[in-house]
Amino acid sequence: MSGSQISSDVHNSAHQVSHPATEMASCPSISPSTHPARHSSTPHVSASGASYFSTHSRPDESSTPSFHPPSYSSVSRSSSVSLHPPHSSSGHLPLCPSSQMSVGPSSRTTAQTSAQGLDMSDTQSDMQEEDVATLRQRQEDFAGIDSQVYLSLVWHGGRISLAYYDIDTMLIHLMLDTEETDNFSILKRALHQLRPEKVVASSKQDERLVKFLKQALSSQRVGGNGEDETEVLQFLPNIDFSVAICKRRILSMNLPTIPDHYTDMERTLYMSSLVPFENVCMVRAAGGLLKFLEKARVGVELEDTDTRVPVLGIHIFTLEDHMIIDDITYSALQIFHQEAHPSVYKSGSGAKEGLSLFGILNRCRSQIGSKMLRLWFLRPLRNVDLLKQRHAAIEFFMHARNIEVLTTLSDCLKHIKNVPRIITRMLQAQASVGDWQALYKTTYHAIYIRDICRAQPQHIAVFNKISTCFSEALHKIATLISKIVDFEQSAVQNHFVVKTNVDPQLDEKKRTYNGLPDFMTKVAREELNRLSPDIVECNIIYLPQIGYLLAIPQTGNMKRPEEYEIEGLEFIFLSNEILHYRSASTRELDRLLGDTMCDITDHETSILHRLQNKILEHTDVLYLVMEHAAELDCLMALATCAREFNYVKPELVKDPVIDIEAGRHPLQELCCTPFVPNDLHSGGNSGKIKLLTGPNACGKSVYLKQIALMVYMAQIGSFVPAERAVIGMVDRIFTRVKSLESVSLGLSTFMLDINQMAEALRSANERSLVIVDEFGKGTETTDGLSLLCSCLKYWLAQSALCPHVLMSTHFHSLVHQNMLPKSDQLQYLTLDTLHNGEELVFLYQIVEGHTTSSYASHIAAQAGLPQDVVNRGTQVSALLRECRPVHRLDTEDTMSQLKRCERMVTRFLQLDMMSDDLQSFLKDFILPVSKGKH
Repeated sequence: MSGSQISSDVHNSAHQVSHPATEMASCPSISPSTHPARHSSTPHVSASGASYFSTHSRPDESSTPSFHPPSYSSVSRSSSVSLHPPHSSSGHLPLCPSSQMSVGPSSRTTAQTSAQGLDMSDTQSDMQEEDVATLRQRQEDFAGIDSQVYLSLVWHGGRISLAYYDIDTMLIHLMLDTEETDNFSILKRALHQLRPEKVVASSKQDERLVKFLKQALSSQRVGGNGEDETEVLQFLPNIDFSVAICKRRILSMNLPTIPDHYTDMERTLYMSSLVPFENVCMVRAAGGLLKFLEKARVGVELEDTDTRVPVLGIHIFTLEDHMIIDDITYSALQIFHQEAHPSVYKSGSGAKEGLSLFGILNRCRSQIGSKMLRLWFLRPLRNVDLLKQRHAAIEFFMHARNIEVLTTLSDCLKHIKNVPRIITRMLQAQASVGDWQALYKTTYHAIYIRDICRAQPQHIAVFNKISTCFSEALHKIATLISKIVDFEQSAVQNHFVVKTNVDPQLDEKKRTYNGLPDFMTKVAREELNRLSPDIVECNIIYLPQIGYLLAIPQTGNMKRPEEYEIEGLEFIFLSNEILHYRSASTRELDRLLGDTMCDITDHETSILHRLQNKILEHTDVLYLVMEHAAELDCLMALATCAREFNYVKPELVKDPVIDIEAGRHPLQELCCTPFVPNDLHSGGNSGKIKLLTGPNACGKSVYLKQIALMVYMAQIGSFVPAERAVIGMVDRIFTRVKSLESVSLGLSTFMLDINQMAEALRSANERSLVIVDEFGKGTETTDGLSLLCSCLKYWLAQSALCPHVLMSTHFHSLVHQNMLPKSDQLQYLTLDTLHNGEELVFLYQIVEGHTTSSYASHIAAQAGLPQDVVNRGTQVSALLRECRPVHRLDTEDTMSQLKRCERMVTRFLQLDMMSDDLQSFLKDFILPVSKGKH
């Protein structure tokens, strides 16, 4: 057969076939018109990589065979079609008050109330009083001048922390570890507010952070003196940011308030009250900052080498529009609660959210929504305008007439996938068919969400943002994917498949490939006619890297190598009793067809890359889809919970007031019914310090926590469980409720409690909320009472500038002995009870006043203690309250001992000291009687 004949036969036998253009059922509006059906086939590739094409029998056969990819048909003289499988092959404190810092243009230049010295050297060098006075004078001289700030940061494990030194106020400020995403929104605001002179980071810091810092510093010119961003951004060796070294560097600081006689252990205890060492990123950032200050000699460049960089204190700070919540508070209020998986095989990685505030409020329909809601929980706000925008959206979704809108949007949000991950895979050329399908679903439903939001009131911020930011680029992306990608065939063939009518050259190649089975049958039949009559069967196969070959089964007269030679054929190899030859026809097939399937795959890959590049041009729109869809999901989840749990919209004000009517605990009300709501009025015309007494188990701790939780919920943008709530913006919630004990900290339980109180006394201001539950019970009663009384007096002395303080205690002497001064800020509260002498009934209602007893005996009896123990405890308690002596109980043994003592005393009085034998008296009478032998 000539080459021209083969070429003509190839084109004549090739016929166009088409698949149904099947779109996803969820995407009807963007599907193109349906094309005629087509039938395609893919050559089967064996373990050795050979593709086997079907061939047919001699001309005397009447049947027309079909092409089956997993097998190939052979041409036989005796049968119509003989199917054979492919050839197989093997293969392969101090309680010292000071003010809290909130970052702002004016706060950085304000003199602080505590003056503390800091030695940057690792050696012990004390600062004299005159040095402190000089530094104070310098601080006053620089007041009102723009500050120079040196910033150190660490981003690790999704959490970021900052530490900065203000050269004018000479203070080091530390930010607690905070959740940070890849867009670095926290860091962006911090750079904008602080305007640092230098930014210090580890030399092994994540490349994404370094890239962001270079861009931000280049655009903002934070140096203010025309410096290049590479001069502003400084790197230190990673060893300087190691946790152990940084912790030692912090502990070695010499503060003027640390007495000279303090031991290392006492210094550690003192510093632990200033620096929360459990915040690992914060410790690393602070240590790196100290190293940089020591190395650069900031502010003392022209001084003698023995002059240290002056530091007058350490403070915790947060961004201007954020509220500070530490890990202890999150745990005490049960905002998050991780539960281990019950299976031992998943105990390391199968943790889930248990009974917690986040657990009951997380009704998000998408993963990105759940992730953003967690960020909202980790970043409570003080921005009243932003919080009111969230409240307005929640209020909209709570209306009965908008339930249909809420349901429709919820169904769409289920299909919003994690696009940033898909884009990352596209950039790495690793996107799978599933990724393309997820991207198509996301863009399609994003368009649907946009159309719905455009029909809603645009004064709702989230609707306005979606209507504006979800541009026509989404429709372009969805249309391109819909018209180009054949998802049905892509899923079947497990690789990217392009639809017909997209590229004429690709369609021609596919028509040629689909016509190969019939054409290969014709070629095999012609080759069989040329062979000797003893060869009854032959195949045409294709092997990658080798080409098209004629395969002939080994016959009886083809046993030796010299017998393999056939005239007109070139022997290639023998495998599994099949002889493989190259003929003129196969050479012509190689020349004309080559590797058709690889050409098709390469062509489709080229189209994929062009489509991918088109989509990557609109990544900004896709990122906005993720952000605003997640925000919408969060707001709808909070609205769903507000409607289900009967929450109300809080009124947010800037005055330091908390006014709650019929407030409830969001978790406790789900676990016990009925739940008794209670009020709170703090600030304004009411006192801000509430001293709560009452019996054990009467609900004091629940009341304290529910107030803190309602304030917290209002400042994440949620509605609150109450009938009415007026919430003034709180800058930080302090708790002394729960002690997170750890052997690694080296601190006792009482020391942990003291540290929490020390931080509240040092940093709480008029906009802070302090929750204290039974402080002082971890030490001797008198000492604990004294410390509690001192803390309350300290806050009372601040008058209207004191924080909101809610404190429960069983130290009733505070009230009975009038230990606290009279003040308009102090109010005594208790939970009402009914007691008839034997039975105690809790009413769980907050009333003004105080209790006279904790009724511990009733609680002990309910807990199952033996009645004799309970009765004796009641007797001893009554005697102690009346200041009467407590005598031992008389038992049979004590009466017998008393009689023996009386005998010994009587006999001793009868003893004649001059004549009687004293040794005999002691040996024969006293000792036996004392042992009960007489």
